[in-house]
Amino acid sequence: MEGLTSMSTVPVSVFTGYLGAGKTTIILDLIEQLPKDYRCVWLKNEFGDAKVDSTLAASRGILAKEITNGCFCCVLVGQLDTAIREIVQDLKPDRIIIETSGSAYPAPLAWEIRKMANLGVHLDGIVTVVDCLNFPGYQDKSYSAKVQAKYTDLILLNKAEHVSNDHQIDRVLDDLYDVNPETPKVRTFPGGHVNKDLVFGLDSRLFQLEEGTISCEHLSCRDQSHMANEVELLSH
Repeated sequence: MEGLTSMSTVPVSVFTGYLGAGKTTIILDLIEQLPKDYRCVWLKNEFGDAKVDSTLAASRGILAKEITNGCFCCVLVGQLDTAIREIVQDLKPDRIIIETSGSAYPAPLAWEIRKMANLGVHLDGIVTVVDCLNFPGYQDKSYSAKVQAKYTDLILLNKAEHVSNDHQIDRVLDDLYDVNPETPKVRTFPGGHVNKDLVFGLDSRLFQLEEGTISCEHLSCRDQSHMANEVELLSH
């Protein structure tokens, strides 16, 4: 597979998915599958100001950077350019993994990454992590959850081992196929394990720059309080 071969530009993988879906666990597992001499940098957009995962990453020898108190898809979109510029120049990565905030809209991030071609990066794929245990509870209430499920290159069905019956899994799949019938859907193994070759090398065709000039309300993040709304929704 071409996902880990030498490339002229640095591939960027973007992970979306609601708070608690298991993005961090999956990313850590994927990074540990990579060759030891493969430089993968994990850029995490965290809600709040506690930089917890960077400490965990450091303990495992993983290159990580956390940006807090805002979302890359709206208030911090300008900081994404700065962060990736610094990563490319200072760390010389083979790949960059971006973990978005739980309610992030994928389109602004994808367009921003595509505009960074001059930095030597390209959008490899948008991966959406779905929490099979809780997805039925918030997919009807969260607009961003629907957007994440619709505009993605790969959907990972996570935490299926915690679901008590197959009927709920079928319901999750039915809901996902209603929103997005074409995108591949892959069930993770217990503990959030998925083979890296299924995730890296997607060569995304989503959100080409020419599409960014189109006025698409449903693709853009206009509500800059959506991160707080995400926490409020999941606390009920």
